[in-house]
Amino acid sequence: MILRSLLKFLFFHIPRIAFQIAGILRAIKRGKRAFRKGLESEGLPKEIIEELIKDFDPLEGIDLKELINRKI
Repeated sequence: MILRSLLKFLFFHIPRIAFQIAGILRAIKRGKRAFRKGLESEGLPKEIIEELIKDFDPLEGIDLKELINRKI
C-alpha cells in the first residue's frame, strides 16, 4: 500500500509539478522577451532597456534551486 502510493507520487505527481513549474518559467521568459521587443520598438537606448528589464523582473531575488531544495 505504501509502495503503491510512493510510486504514484513519483510517476504522476512529481512530473506534473515539474511541468507546471517549467510552464510558469516559460511564460515569464516569453513576457520578458516581449517587454524587451516593445521597448526596443520605442527606440530606447540599450542601457535603459536593460535597467528596466532588471527592475521589472518577477524572478529577481528568487533562487529556484533554493526553493526546490528547501525542506518543509
